Amino acid sequence: MEDAMNEFEREMAKDGVEKNDPTNRVETSNGPSEPTPEQLGARDNAMGDSQRNYLRDFLDDMNYVSPDYVFNWRRDGAQSAVANHLRQGRYPVGDQIDLHHKLIREAHELIWTFLSDALAKGHRTVLIVHGKGAESNPPARLKSYVGQALQDHQDVNAFCTAPPEQGGGGATLVWLRKSEEEKEATRERIQRRLG
Repeated sequence: MEDAMNEFEREMAKDGVEKNDPTNRVETSNGPSEPTPEQLGARDNAMGDSQRNYLRDFLDDMNYVSPDYVFNWRRDGAQSAVANHLRQGRYPVGDQIDLHHKLIREAHELIWTFLSDALAKGHRTVLIVHGKGAESNPPARLKSYVGQALQDHQDVNAFCTAPPEQGGGGATLVWLRKSEEEKEATRERIQRRLG
């Protein structure tokens, strides 16, 4: 083994490679490093105010849809029968907002505030009017952002393209989760019924 090492060192010396000084080494730490600004921001978001707006105020390229795209989305655990009723326009609309001619950053804040207000009022179904965006450049930019933002919002159980009488492809019906007060009232009502 020693002969092989000596031969290796001779061959390396021919090419001008020198042996490392064993005292000239970089000290490494096995302890925790300082968190990056991104890690600190993520921690603050996770531990921060639950009412803060965490929706993205930009449109991801993968979320673009066409002007005639039909939304039909529901969160895991959301009942398919309820989503079908929503798609058919069977639930009364508690409130609506019109986002025509709004920029993505404007729509971002308006959507968040609108959904927060609707939840506070106890509305389960709301309507967001955004237009098809057939004439915009790129087409359906605002409609695409609405779909992205609704999937990102934790209080949205389902959303779908509105039926023609409620705006068709230029509007989206949204089914919101129940508030904690409504859930408790439902539990009490069921308990009274069961005796």
